[in-house]
Parts: sequence; C-alpha cells; structure tokens
Amino acid sequence: MLEIKEVYKSYEKTEVLHGISLEVKPGEIHGLIGENSVGKTTLIKCATGVYKADKGEILIDGEAIYDNPKAKVQIGYVADHNEYIRFYNAIRMVKMYQRFYPEFDVEKFNYLNDIFEIPLEKSISSLSKGQKMRLAIMLEIAKKPKYLILDEPTSGLDPVAKEAFYKVLIKEAEENEIGVLISSHNLMGLEKICDSVTMIHQGKVERQMSMDSMKDVLTKLNVVFEGGAGPALYNRKDLLRVSNIGSIYTLIIKDYNEDKAEELKALGASFIEPVALSLEELFVTLEENRKE
Repeated sequence: MLEIKEVYKSYEKTEVLHGISLEVKPGEIHGLIGENSVGKTTLIKCATGVYKADKGEILIDGEAIYDNPKAKVQIGYVADHNEYIRFYNAIRMVKMYQRFYPEFDVEKFNYLNDIFEIPLEKSISSLSKGQKMRLAIMLEIAKKPKYLILDEPTSGLDPVAKEAFYKVLIKEAEENEIGVLISSHNLMGLEKICDSVTMIHQGKVERQMSMDSMKDVLTKLNVVFEGGAGPALYNRKDLLRVSNIGSIYTLIIKDYNEDKAEELKALGASFIEPVALSLEELFVTLEENRKE
C-alpha cells in the first residue's frame, strides 16, 4: 500500500502542504484534484521521493520512500513535463531503462507502442509534447512498478490517445494490481477511471470519497415548476446551484432526502427526478460556494 500520513511541506517560510493523508491500495486508481497551486504537484514529488517531507511519513509497503532506492524502484512516475536526454531516441531510452530497472519488460514497451505509436528512431528533442508524454507513460509502465504516480499525464494527448491511455491504465490496475495515484484537471477523464478521489484545497484535504459515494455529497435534480419557481426556492440555504429552461429547473442540493422532496412539492414542484452528478459538477459547485 502507498501511505501518505500527515505530510507537511514548506518552501522557505511558506507552508504548502498541511497534514495531508491518503492511501492507495494495490489495484486502486485514486484521483487527486484541486484548483491550481493547492499543492498537488508538491505532494506528488514528496510521494515519489523527489522532495523530503518536513513532517509526516510516506511509505511504500511499509518502507519510507525518501532516499530509499529499494522502495523507489517500486514506483513508476510520470511528471507533467518529462525531460530526457535530448539526443537520445526511444530505442536508446529503452536500453538505458533496462540497465537501471531489472524488471523492465521490452515486450510490454513494444506492446504499448503498438497502441501509442511513438517513432522509435527519432531524437527525443524532435518529439512533440504529446509524444514525449506517451513515451514517459510507456517507459514507466514497462518498468512493471507496483505503483504508478502520475501528474497531469493527459497533458498534450489528443482525444484518441487519452482514451487509449485510460484503457491501458484500467487494464494495468485490474490485471496487474498496480496502485495508481493520478493528478489531473481533466475531471471527466478521472471520473471514468477512478475508484476514489481526494480533493485538496489550500494544502489540506477537503474531502475524500469513493466514486460510488459521490451521490452522498450533493444531489442533482431535475424539477418541474409549471408556474415558475418563486423566491422561496432561491432562498434555500441547501440550494447550491440552480438553472432553468422554461419550467424545468436543474438543482444541485446538499443533504437531499424525502423530507426535502416534500418541501419542494410544497413550493410548487410537480415533478422531481434525481439525475447523475458528474465529478466536474461536484467540484465546480463546491468551488463556487466556497468563494461566496
């Protein structure tokens, strides 16, 4: 298991992470989300042993990650910007990885390249941003790690490559029990693949949940007010978001239950239908109401 326990990290006098804790189990895909500059990349660099946490622990199967080559070899790390030796090509990179990582699987790399189609003989300096990202994904998965830690891995990928990446990631988690920690602003993509997510705000964990329990946080409703909704609806403290087209109102409400359904009917609702709330809608709604 990847365990992040009460991690703090500062740059000079500015504290960036304030007691972050989360776990990633084998075979689980765990999403890390939050607005810009909340500490996601700092946390990932601590989790991969690039940075040393000021306080707290980061453990891979019970062993501390920082300054521990034995633990680090269990991790595949794809950064938001991947820099390799510019005059190398993918073939030379594979040979280098074979020297450093005894479990490196050339056949798996070639299998992944059948999917991602990197020109193997072109110098890395001549590859596009998306091609460099695909190369990084292929190299790190072919290491056969126990855990993959990914920072904005779909950056630069076209829609076809993104879908291919999601399928590969799900397959690796399911078939090889790889634990995945993935940070991304592509919330629609995360919703497709994640088992659970951690939301970070201002360097702290704001919310952790499984994807199945998202509906317990907020509820999205389609509600018909045939004569239009009055001020009493808009004044509800539990109403976080509302929009309408004609008589059909879309509401996002917290702590929804049967009593609240009856309250909406008393306000004139003739029809109430709960509908699926996306991860992006959840995040945006919480963000909007935080700023009010």
